[in-house]
Amino acid sequence: MTPLNLLLVEDDDIDAMEFKRAIRKCNVEIQEMRICKYAEEAITTLETWLPTCIFVDYQLPKTNGLELLKKIKKIAPKLPVIVLTSQGDERIAVEMMKAGAMEYFPKAEINAEKLTKTFHTMSQMFEVEKEREVAQKELAEKEEFIQKVAQLSPNIIYVIDIEKWTNIFHNNQISEILGYKAEEPLPQNVLAFSKLIDNDDLLTFRKHYNYIKQHLKDGEVMEKEFRLKHKDGSDVWIITREVSFKRNNDGEVLEVLGTAIDITSRKLAEKELIKAKKDAEEAALIKSDFLSTMSHEIRTPMNAIIGFTDLLLTSNLPEEYMQYLNTIKYSADNLMVILNDILDFSKIEAGKFILEDFEFDLREKIGHLYRTFEFKAKEKGIKLSYEIDDKVPAILIGDAYRLNQILVNLIGNALKFTSEGFVKISTLVEKEYADKVDLKICVKDSGIGISDDKLGLIFDSFSQAHNNNATKFFGGTGLGLSITRKITELMQGKITVESELGTGSNFCVTLTFLKGNAAPTSDILNTNIPFSLKGYSVIVAEDILANQLLLKHLLKRWEADFVICDNGKEVLETLQLRSFDLILMDLQMPVMDGITAMKAIRNSFPHLAKVPVLAFTADTFAQTSQEIIDCKFQDFITKPFRIDELTSVIRKQLNL
Repeated sequence: MTPLNLLLVEDDDIDAMEFKRAIRKCNVEIQEMRICKYAEEAITTLETWLPTCIFVDYQLPKTNGLELLKKIKKIAPKLPVIVLTSQGDERIAVEMMKAGAMEYFPKAEINAEKLTKTFHTMSQMFEVEKEREVAQKELAEKEEFIQKVAQLSPNIIYVIDIEKWTNIFHNNQISEILGYKAEEPLPQNVLAFSKLIDNDDLLTFRKHYNYIKQHLKDGEVMEKEFRLKHKDGSDVWIITREVSFKRNNDGEVLEVLGTAIDITSRKLAEKELIKAKKDAEEAALIKSDFLSTMSHEIRTPMNAIIGFTDLLLTSNLPEEYMQYLNTIKYSADNLMVILNDILDFSKIEAGKFILEDFEFDLREKIGHLYRTFEFKAKEKGIKLSYEIDDKVPAILIGDAYRLNQILVNLIGNALKFTSEGFVKISTLVEKEYADKVDLKICVKDSGIGISDDKLGLIFDSFSQAHNNNATKFFGGTGLGLSITRKITELMQGKITVESELGTGSNFCVTLTFLKGNAAPTSDILNTNIPFSLKGYSVIVAEDILANQLLLKHLLKRWEADFVICDNGKEVLETLQLRSFDLILMDLQMPVMDGITAMKAIRNSFPHLAKVPVLAFTADTFAQTSQEIIDCKFQDFITKPFRIDELTSVIRKQLNL
């Protein structure tokens, strides 16, 4: 126990002596003991010296112990005071205890043992008080720390009572975010937040807290976005994160602790992104509409040019004229390659590039490609050859048209950039499975090659490896290899290139195809059978005179019974008089277009439900239109069409 300093206020010398004797017998160490006879003397002493404990006689000259006790408590509220009296009046004891006395002793009961117990009790009280002061200090420091964190946090921090709808606490950030000065009071009643909450969010605000009150679990975090009103009237978006802070006796959430951050800039950015997306979609739609229109306007005359050129090439004309026709055909084909590149690129960008699966003979396809490019290779004095691995299945299942497009681009490029030497097409089975096969198809040439610094760029849109006068000589859109790569990737394959400037290039495409039936399909069997529509009736809807003339020549050659109409209205009028085995319907026509006519046929001519209707269109985006899909055309023929493509579709639909 720490040594004690005692002050005795006693005017009776004998009583003072008895008290000192009892103190000496106590089992405690007394550092100093002072005795004052009068209350005024005791008060003066306390101004310069503070004892550990004061013993006060109740009966003092000019005053009593109660009055002195009150004065002592004003000077030192926590100082222990023990009242001594020669009387045993309980009333006095109660009054003294109410005034703040620690204990009340009749003088007759004072002894060493009693004082020792009192001093030990006092010591324990001092320890408890000391611990309380330490705890209080720590609590104050923590509260100060929490207050600093709350006020320095960039986030809004708050506690609200959602039962009484009162605002218990919030830091200053909400004032700053809403444009108010620190001294400007915010509504204390949460219901007054209706002045701050955006009107459109007020109902959401109420529903949110009603849900929290009844359903929020302990430890669960609720997030919500609200709009607040800035002082200047503008919107301030915040996102809140709230947890249950206190519950009522029924277990419902009473108080909510929450944080909120200002997300106005994010919301504005999102709004700008949405607008940018909308603008981009509108621009893409305008671009798509423009390309669709240009496709139709260019492809329509090209259909007649290519069609009649093909017709004339099958006639017996002088050699000189045949050379002219081949030149026209070559130029038309080049123009179509450029047009198809641009349109295919747009389809891929728009996500409207469609892949199909059907059976085909790879050997037949590559043989056809060889014959297609053989004339050009001979013209340039280049050796064109191909080889196919014996392990390649007879029939494959996949998109033969897109494979053909890939190879046309690669072979065409190889011939374009090779002036002497060779172009070789090779097909190998890279890996075989039970039901599918991985094929590696390479096109190797001895052309001008590609430098190392250009190899990484050649598959980029509108990029060419030779940005010099050679580019002007060779021509091209710079889209061919980009489209080839995109088609390859859409087919879940990969394309690689090995090249060295001046020694040639080797482009390889790896694709996976399903294995088909070993027996050739009917299309393959029928390819070499002379095409005829003798015994079949055909109605054609076509408004362009040149295309009417082309189809008229073809249908006559095929010995078909046919009727040609200028628009859909004429088709419907003719169908009311007779039926046909095949309907060829152009989509874009005056008076009544093909889509409107097709809807009328499906609705008003149920007996023609099994008659195939083939859509003629110069719009390469047509097949992706939902309105056209809903018309349920049996097939599509894209203008300009090749005669063999048209006959192939008709064979399939009429089972020829």
